[in-house]
Amino acid sequence: MKRARTWTAMLGAATLWAAAGASHAQVDRAYKCWSRSGVTYSQVACPGGRQVGSTVRTRTDKSQPVPQDRARIARRAVLSDEQREECRALDTHMAEQESELKAKGDTATLEDEMPLVRNKKRYRELRC
Repeated sequence: MKRARTWTAMLGAATLWAAAGASHAQVDRAYKCWSRSGVTYSQVACPGGRQVGSTVRTRTDKSQPVPQDRARIARRAVLSDEQREECRALDTHMAEQESELKAKGDTATLEDEMPLVRNKKRYRELRC
C-alpha cells in the first residue's frame, strides 16, 4: 500500500513536471492581473493588467564556436597603435610561416623554424 502511494506520487510529480515543461514551451507572454481576490497571472491579456516576462526568445547557435578572442582584444586595448599594428602583422606572418612549416613536414630544418620562433618571441614580448 505504501509502495503504491509512493509510486502514484512519483507518477503525479512526473506528469506535472512534463506538463509544466510543455506549457512553458508554449507560453510566449504572461500578464499580471489585479482583481478583488488578489494578483493572478494569465496567458490572456486582462483589463488593467501588464505584460511580464520576456517576449523575445534568444537561441544560442550551438554549432557556432564561442568567440575566444575576447582576451586578445582586452590585451591589445592597452597597447599603442604601433604595437597593435605590429601584433596584427605578426598574426598574419605567423599563420603563413606555420602553414609553410606544415607543408614541409618532416623535411623542415631548424633554419626553417627560426623565423617563426622569433616572431612568436616578439609576439610574447609585445603581449599581443
